[in-house]
Amino acid sequence: MAGIATPLLVAAGGSLADHPLATIIAAVLCFAGLGLAVAWKTLEPKVVLALHDRGVVIHYSRTKQDDFVPFAHMADLYLYRTGQQTGLVNGLAFRRDAESPWVDVRDNLGDAFRLRGAIIEGQLRERGPLTLRALEAGEGVVFHMVSDDDRHARRQGKAGQGIKATAFYLSPLGVEFEGLTIPLHEIASVDEGTTSGSLRLLDERGQTLWGVHYLSLFSADLFIVLMRTLIESRHYGLGGVTSNKSY
Repeated sequence: MAGIATPLLVAAGGSLADHPLATIIAAVLCFAGLGLAVAWKTLEPKVVLALHDRGVVIHYSRTKQDDFVPFAHMADLYLYRTGQQTGLVNGLAFRRDAESPWVDVRDNLGDAFRLRGAIIEGQLRERGPLTLRALEAGEGVVFHMVSDDDRHARRQGKAGQGIKATAFYLSPLGVEFEGLTIPLHEIASVDEGTTSGSLRLLDERGQTLWGVHYLSLFSADLFIVLMRTLIESRHYGLGGVTSNKSY
């Protein structure tokens, strides 16, 4: 607007040829405005997240479409670190299942710290009871994890969204991998290493039956809650969890 108005005001109805400096300034302003418009459109957020009581609305700026992902349907939450920050989790990604794309919540998205906390809390509140009822019905709940090498690669920016994850099951039988099952009756407790970040399943003698880094396990908080619930149910004889491998 300034580029158009400047020569008109200077010329005052006369010829622009009599005011070469004003014409040059106007051209510079027009090109600057065009560059800013292109930059603004390029930097425009492609994804905008809106927190709701039951889930997160994903607004895609390019397509002008919205997608609502309920907390109850968030099968995987992936907490991770980026850069050289020590001990700080500055990224979270969530998805419905292994076939769905990840949606990232990084520190460049508004109040990302509060949003990440709300998503973790929402998954525990909404998906926790559903998965517990599935276990009580004898079904298995699918979890995913990545290797330590892949976790470090993600932190250093050397791995993208296509990072390979391995699936395993939490079931009334225990923790089941391909070709390996850790029976529930052998698991006495869940240990969270506060300094090392390790997450371990221990037997009654305190020996490690299985271990994984907290940040290598998707939906780690949900896994811990369900695992401790199963252990307490068995320990106190609450019952209600049976084996029925329908998965």
